[in-house]
Amino acid sequence: MEPVTYITSFRKLILTEPISGYIELIHGVNITNDPHVKAQWLTSQCRAAIGAIEAAHLEGESNLVFGEFDAADMHGLPPEGFLLVILAWLDMLLKNVWLIKDHAMECDAAFLRVEITEGVSWTKNFLAIRPSFSDGYTDKNIEMSVDELKKWGQTNDLVEGYLCEANSSSMRFMMEKGYARSGRAMQFVVAARRAQDLAFKIANYCSALETLFTTESTELAHKLAERVAFFLGERGHNRRAVFATIKSAYNVRSKLVHGDTLKQNQIEGLPALSAECDVNLRTILLEIFNSEELKKIFDAHSDAIEDYFARLILGPSTSS
Repeated sequence: MEPVTYITSFRKLILTEPISGYIELIHGVNITNDPHVKAQWLTSQCRAAIGAIEAAHLEGESNLVFGEFDAADMHGLPPEGFLLVILAWLDMLLKNVWLIKDHAMECDAAFLRVEITEGVSWTKNFLAIRPSFSDGYTDKNIEMSVDELKKWGQTNDLVEGYLCEANSSSMRFMMEKGYARSGRAMQFVVAARRAQDLAFKIANYCSALETLFTTESTELAHKLAERVAFFLGERGHNRRAVFATIKSAYNVRSKLVHGDTLKQNQIEGLPALSAECDVNLRTILLEIFNSEELKKIFDAHSDAIEDYFARLILGPSTSS
């Protein structure tokens, strides 16, 4: 029996270097711009099945995404169900590549080919998700080198491996007991990236920061801004600038949820403010995911977080 195969592409992604063969992002998800590989996948049978318009689009895209599996890998799922599983993997990859760079990549229509008793079955589906850049724009491409593609796969393995081990994958409800704060923060980032309104985007960025940096609701805006400023200040950022950014972002969030309005100059500043929040969160989450010590602190009991920031801001305690 022939393998189960699929093809698709990532819209708004430009590969800056020629790839000889392909690069495996994760098991079952490969990416290429090699014309010989593209020709092997965009066969005459494939073109006839998916249609001339779709075939021409995939031919002209900067990248082709594809994979193949044994029929046993479907575990009894119907073709349309197995394609949904693959799309979930692609959605996960698009979520985690944000840790490398801001983007508005989308997954084009995906086509799955399965050999069945009656012959060959083709199934089509897509991710009905339209993310935007942190500043609200959608119609921009991003560029990625071969090294960045490899880093993408490594970052995805780092994040998903940890969250799976912590029982905090995106497949679970993030308010279950024991769900890692870092995983919950990533879910708020996803919501921010998919929000088309900049005020909602900023509000979700604030929720991601709250998830990581606060354990109570008293004096929230000041405490959050102070803690983020000290955390990033330890990593070379200007504390005053970070503090001002978080205070401004929280002001937008507060006005949004309480039905208030913004002045015109504040509205005009939303794209830059949102982009600054995005950069801060990317730095913070990369620091956490790449540090065993920080993962233990931020994903442990609230007391560990309180003790960490007490030492960071006030210095180590001294015994009399």
